[in-house]
Amino acid sequence: MPPQLSPELVAGLLETDTGTIGHFVDAGFMDIGIQAKMPGAKIAGTAVTVRVTVPDSIIGHYALKFIRPGDILIIDRGQDRETACWGGTTSVGAAKAGLTGLIMDSAGNDISEANAAGLPIWCRGVTPVTTKYRGLGGALNVPISCGGVSINPGDAVLADESRARHCRSAGLSSEGGGAARGAARRSRSLLSRSDRRVGPARSEAARAGMIRGMGWMV
Repeated sequence: MPPQLSPELVAGLLETDTGTIGHFVDAGFMDIGIQAKMPGAKIAGTAVTVRVTVPDSIIGHYALKFIRPGDILIIDRGQDRETACWGGTTSVGAAKAGLTGLIMDSAGNDISEANAAGLPIWCRGVTPVTTKYRGLGGALNVPISCGGVSINPGDAVLADESRARHCRSAGLSSEGGGAARGAARRSRSLLSRSDRRVGPARSEAARAGMIRGMGWMV
């Protein structure tokens, strides 16, 4: 499993939103067709990736053995936009395992059950047609594409009612982690002071500084 983002960095991401980020950067947003299915949902965390381009459910369920609180599961379904590889029972199990959220480049199923379990889902729509247990394979924690964006295991993900966005893990962990965390601290401090002292205009500028300081570039 990929190294997880620090709690401090996740908290920093949750202090902004994709709409604010969109004022300053253009790339890294998933396709507009992938939308939140839980009203008001907002999540940030570490990408755990699944690639399953065949009508098979097994690899997604297998991934739940390894899920940690703070992980966000990102599923690449290839060209299949009509078949759901995830349903209500899986959502309940994922929520109990601590999964922060699920983003699928395909249709979903049993969305109301996922919402009731507290699992936010982003997907392209809802379908009654599901994958089956066919043993056709798949891959866990490999580079994938979701919504036209390349995603690696361990990348940072921020998703809300506007869109889902990711950032390369190279800018947030490993050698760059200390600098990113320091920038997050400074940006949050600047944002807090701006909110209290100089009002909305400067606060917006502070958010821009946070976005750039935390490495939110492709």
